[in-house]
Amino acid sequence: MISLKSAPLILATLLLTGCVSQYSISERELEGYLSDEIHFEVKQGNQFFGIELTIAEIDVNLGDKPEIMAVTAHSLVKVRNPIMPFKAEVTTTFEAKPWYDPDKHAVYLKDLSLTKVESTPDDIEKAINPVAPQMMGFVRHFLETQPVYVLDTQDGNQALLAEMTKRIEVVPGKLKLIFDE
Repeated sequence: MISLKSAPLILATLLLTGCVSQYSISERELEGYLSDEIHFEVKQGNQFFGIELTIAEIDVNLGDKPEIMAVTAHSLVKVRNPIMPFKAEVTTTFEAKPWYDPDKHAVYLKDLSLTKVESTPDDIEKAINPVAPQMMGFVRHFLETQPVYVLDTQDGNQALLAEMTKRIEVVPGKLKLIFDE
């Protein structure tokens, strides 16, 4: 027999269980996290010769390919040199497999591959080619070593999710949190 005192607790447990079993992280939530939490800027060289790379915006696409997350970084690039200094916008798209680290309650990327590079103005590609491998190396290293999403363990619901989540699954438009092994 259920007492009236325990009814709210049972109801709350059922509601929480229903919500938790359906929890996922959307593309927009990932983009919001990346925009708010991750600031990427590289400056190398001196006042005469150098490169500056800043990621201005990141777009996320989930599930177009099985278990793959595509990350598109819109970057601003400045190359300083006395012969031909220039500024450009470079858009790079990487594909990777997202994975969940249960100890850090965070989503990371592995097996990154560069799938697309575009620049504006279009004719700047010849000038960018010599520095492109270095720029892509910075972005790749950054995306492989920084979490792309962290569950907030200060928030009661997310703290519970963080403890229960064992792995993630990529489905179109979102990352599903999976609670069993």
